[in-house]
Amino acid sequence: MTNRNYLIFSLFAALSIGLAPFTPEPHIVGKLRWLFGGGQGMQTMDYLDLLMHGLPWVMLVYFGYRFFFSKEEKEKTAAMKAAMSNPKVKIIDVREPNEYNAGHHPKALNFPLSKIGQEVEKLKAMEGPYVLYCRSGMRSGQAQKVLKQKGLQDVHNAGNLSTVKRLES
Repeated sequence: MTNRNYLIFSLFAALSIGLAPFTPEPHIVGKLRWLFGGGQGMQTMDYLDLLMHGLPWVMLVYFGYRFFFSKEEKEKTAAMKAAMSNPKVKIIDVREPNEYNAGHHPKALNFPLSKIGQEVEKLKAMEGPYVLYCRSGMRSGQAQKVLKQKGLQDVHNAGNLSTVKRLES
């Protein structure tokens, strides 16, 4: 399982099983009372209940941390920074022309995802690393797959415009 799958699983588990501690149930109030020095103490079922409701949240935090701070993510970021520092870098905005005209990176070229398969030869002629971006990273991810399938190798998905700007500095 990849880190992304673990994160999705943990989020699903936390949202489906783990929300019960936040409902105003009497046993939760009893546990809180015990934690603050009163009540009858924890019973066996109380520990099982805490495990059942707390484990998904622990998983979410752990796998969320692994997802956002994993070695692979750091390596991808380092590779993108290296590409951005290359003087031959081509920054490609894969949004549609109306989105591009509404605001884009000053050095960005517009190759919309809808036409990127037809524009591969133009991109190959430009040479250099390619850093793609869109509004959220979904279309640039799809464009990255298309370009790699068509033979371009040094293609990076930066996600969105703010990430491209951050990588430049």
